Amino acid sequence: MKKYKKEQEDIKHLKAFISSCGTYANLVRQAKSKQKILDKMYAAGLTEEVVEPPAYKFRFQQCEPLSPPVLAFQNVAFSYSGKKTDYLYKDVSLGVDLDSRIALVGPNGAGKSTLLKLMCGDLNPTEGAVRRHIHLEMGRFHQHSLEILTPDKTVLQFFMDTFPEKKMEEQSWRQHIGKYGVTGTTQLTLIRTLSDGLKSRIVFAMIALTHPHLLLLDEPTNHLDIECIDSLADAINKYNGGLVLVSHDFRLISQVAKEIWVCDNHNVKKWSGDIRSYKDSLIKSMKSSKLLD
Repeated sequence: MKKYKKEQEDIKHLKAFISSCGTYANLVRQAKSKQKILDKMYAAGLTEEVVEPPAYKFRFQQCEPLSPPVLAFQNVAFSYSGKKTDYLYKDVSLGVDLDSRIALVGPNGAGKSTLLKLMCGDLNPTEGAVRRHIHLEMGRFHQHSLEILTPDKTVLQFFMDTFPEKKMEEQSWRQHIGKYGVTGTTQLTLIRTLSDGLKSRIVFAMIALTHPHLLLLDEPTNHLDIECIDSLADAINKYNGGLVLVSHDFRLISQVAKEIWVCDNHNVKKWSGDIRSYKDSLIKSMKSSKLLD
């Protein structure tokens, strides 16, 4: 942007000088010299103006209060086979409320996504119980969320067909969708032609319409750029419901998480520090392992 502004200022001054030279012989020579400079600048190609990307204003609708406990695990054990020898989790007791801001961390394969599925009811515990408030509504984002979109519909038509009960005018739909960075002619484009980043924004626009009490987000930033991630963080911080987040994006975690829960050794334990201290502990552990090797 600095380069662009400098070039434009130079062009302005050169043109002003040329137009002021008149017909005096010595000034005409100078004007021709300045014109050659201009011609060289144009021939080399000018710097394009830097256009600021649109600001995305993700927002989740404020939810109605629910009396705790909103979501509770009572001595939960789980394995996909149902066998005790295969338990991924055992003796897990925990609670999530509307003021929770939790990031689940731990090694790959420890069962972070499985824990979210147990929370929302996609999976049932092998032992113990998961108790949910009778009025609890959840907003979910996971790796298969993009598959719920209808590929052969335009973005606008998809929303109007999916939420007929909203009875919103077209302009209101366009304003809502536009808040999530899906603007202009993109709203009239077939969903199958869009990038995964745009499809992710569509899913967030859908979640916002459901007035959830609890957000369960599994790797929500995989297809988002930095501006979108920051807007998502801002939306979460302004939201009055609960959050359980699985993400490898430590930047997002540092912006939104108040608690770090470590999924490892068949259980879930609250980390005493923040995400930075957890990251430091991983680095220290890796260095120790290398020294032992």
